[in-house]
Amino acid sequence: MRGDRRQIQTAVLGSADSEEPLMLPLEAIELDAFRRRHQLDTFWCGLLLGGCGAQLTTKLYTDRVCSLSSPAC
Repeated sequence: MRGDRRQIQTAVLGSADSEEPLMLPLEAIELDAFRRRHQLDTFWCGLLLGGCGAQLTTKLYTDRVCSLSSPAC
């Protein structure tokens, strides 16, 4: 069986139980601006969105859609 390769595109700001959702840009050029805009923020797999509650990091790709990831998700 192959591993789950879904890409995470949604998160919440500040903590796992936050009610402030956001969508990650899909293109690499947009992700750079997103990172600058949110340089002091933390991203979480939101519990209210049905997520696992783990902290997420942005992943920049030029050959596929950018995503958020965590070893826990």
